[in-house]
Amino acid sequence: MDRRIKATKKDRDGNIVALCNPGQNWSPRRTKDIVRDISSGSKSYYVQEQDRRFYVRSISGVLQAGQDPDDTLDRLPTC
Repeated sequence: MDRRIKATKKDRDGNIVALCNPGQNWSPRRTKDIVRDISSGSKSYYVQEQDRRFYVRSISGVLQAGQDPDDTLDRLPTC
């Protein structure tokens, strides 16, 4: 199941602690739960930019999306 990400929640240091899509019953979802979802293959998460989807990956427990992972998630508004 694909879940679209429209915003992020960050801690005081600017680290992403949750991904969000306002109005969805799963949102916000903590990053540790998203890492588990991705690792198990039960859910996938993506950022939509124009007509392209950038899927979120978990690399050593760190979430990344797109070819420039920091920019893709960091450009999203906060929730």
